[in-house]
Amino acid sequence: MNVVSLQAIGKRFGHQVIFDGLVQSFFSGEKVGLIGPNGSGKTTLLRLILGETEPDSGKVHIHKGLRIGYLPQEAAFDGNRTVMEEMHAGLNDLLSTQSRLHDLAQQMETLHGQELTTAMTEYDRLSHQFESAGGYVLESKIKTILAGLEIDKELYNAKTAALSGGQLSRLGLAKVLLAQTDLLLLDEPTNHLDLQATVWLERFIRNYEGAAIVISHDRYLLDAVADKIVELDRGKSTTWKGNYTNYVETRQKTLLQREREYEKRKEMVDRTLDFIARNKDKEGMRKTARGRKTRLERLLHEQPDFLDKPGESRTIAFGFAQAKRQSDLVLRCEGLSKAFGPVVLFKDLTLDVLGGERLGITGPNGTGKTTLIKMALRQMDPSGGVIRMGPTLSVGYLDQQAQVLDPERMVIDEARSVRPELSPEVIRGRLGAFLFSGEDVFKKVNQLSGGQQNRLMLCKLVLGEPDVLIMDEPTNHLDIASREMLEEALRAYDGTVIVVSHDRYFLNRVVDKLLVVGVDEYGQRQMGSSECVTGENVYSRYAAMVAQRIERRDSAGRRKAGPAAAGGKQAAGSAGKGVEADLRQFNRLSVEQLEEKIMSLEEKQAELKEEFGDQKYYQNPELLTTLQENVSKCKEELDLLYRAYDARLR
Repeated sequence: MNVVSLQAIGKRFGHQVIFDGLVQSFFSGEKVGLIGPNGSGKTTLLRLILGETEPDSGKVHIHKGLRIGYLPQEAAFDGNRTVMEEMHAGLNDLLSTQSRLHDLAQQMETLHGQELTTAMTEYDRLSHQFESAGGYVLESKIKTILAGLEIDKELYNAKTAALSGGQLSRLGLAKVLLAQTDLLLLDEPTNHLDLQATVWLERFIRNYEGAAIVISHDRYLLDAVADKIVELDRGKSTTWKGNYTNYVETRQKTLLQREREYEKRKEMVDRTLDFIARNKDKEGMRKTARGRKTRLERLLHEQPDFLDKPGESRTIAFGFAQAKRQSDLVLRCEGLSKAFGPVVLFKDLTLDVLGGERLGITGPNGTGKTTLIKMALRQMDPSGGVIRMGPTLSVGYLDQQAQVLDPERMVIDEARSVRPELSPEVIRGRLGAFLFSGEDVFKKVNQLSGGQQNRLMLCKLVLGEPDVLIMDEPTNHLDIASREMLEEALRAYDGTVIVVSHDRYFLNRVVDKLLVVGVDEYGQRQMGSSECVTGENVYSRYAAMVAQRIERRDSAGRRKAGPAAAGGKQAAGSAGKGVEADLRQFNRLSVEQLEEKIMSLEEKQAELKEEFGDQKYYQNPELLTTLQENVSKCKEELDLLYRAYDARLR
């Protein structure tokens, strides 16, 4: 079912055109990743759907009765309410029903006859209504969401005025996820979320029954949840089936095809112009030449974009110079410890980073990632042990707080401070590669946005030509195209890279060694713990290892509980030696055969879910119903197989 339709939307702010005849539809149940360069109109599109802004032309159609939940980039709250009061706000109808049920229960203790019958009838009606709305699990759901987004129990009764910016953002997300909605609009929902909370959010979105439109620079999240990518660029939208990785692959092929078609069109026009030039005055050919000229002019008039060259949006474009010095050992940690009072960040950490290696550091917020970098740079002393870097290596440092920038300097002077021997013209050329042009280069650093400051720090790193790059959250404030440019530059760099990041896609592409801090072996927060993993696609490798450990732990728990559970069933008279009736059909299959069937069905399920990105299903309700039934049937079969597999392992 089509829940939102935007028809021929035009929108501009002053002289800036945001949308020019944009056409786009969104359908029930689909999960959409909304991407595009900064300034391409992603947030504006959400505001059009919400009715917070009106199009200059065109129509926005919203399905009648559609319930929408919206998370803006900056959540705002009444500072006088507590966290739990904010979670309950907006649920007045549900809480009113709960109060009425409580009153009826008390009244029925003293009523008789027809009055009791009437009260019981109303109680049954309200109870069913309350249950259907999730009222009986409301408090449990609230606490599950708050825990998943790492809002501690100690904050439940705290006033929102006392919360940090990150905590307010997570509370805003919690409120949106709690509400009963048919469509979620999420604008950068992973801002202020660490890895554990982001993984929890991914699971929530995947299991959410309604539709979701997610603006995000987190490509790993878009891979995990999206079955359709909508790209905004130059006032238009393009729809790509599948997740982000599918989008990248398909888009590259499409761009190559468009480039070939452009070359053919250009070659045809050049040939035609050459024919006209050679024959316009030639006896016997003038009429033919005039005819071709007329047809060409008509073609170019009817298709004004016929000779438009396919191009990319403007983004940063740079590369790092090759390292001048190399060292076998760049960083060594021996028995390293660091604590702030009772809070232990590191204990007995031993680690070497060799020349040319790329170390990624990740983990929950507040577990010591930036502290480790500051100790390596001698900006902070360890509590115990040793940490040292190669003394002759030049180090380039990108600080997520932008403290390496002088806020009072002009952009051009800040960049030139790295290489004062270079002329202003050369520096302006280098700044242009980082999208600083015209009067931008004469702005003071404190006038720049977070993204601009990040680009200026990257420019300084490039100008410094370091042997070692140390970067703290380098992808913050960068759009996807700029992140990919940074990744390519780092992959081509032959020096050593040490980088703190929550960007899992970035870590997979750039680093070959991953230090995970502040979590135990099951990925749960545990201060002072650390683990080092190496290999290609290193974050995915780490995530798979954690998933396997959790599965082994849970399987061991099920096996331990199995005999007692089975004994109970047999004592109660269950047939089939403790095997549940609906699982007996799998008795003839071996464990290996069960595994094969599970893998086959999981692949089928993934293929079916991909079909949700195909608009033909939303243009034909019968096809969509059949697809949804097939997905449900596949899920039911898989649930049975999982239970049979677990039972066999007991």
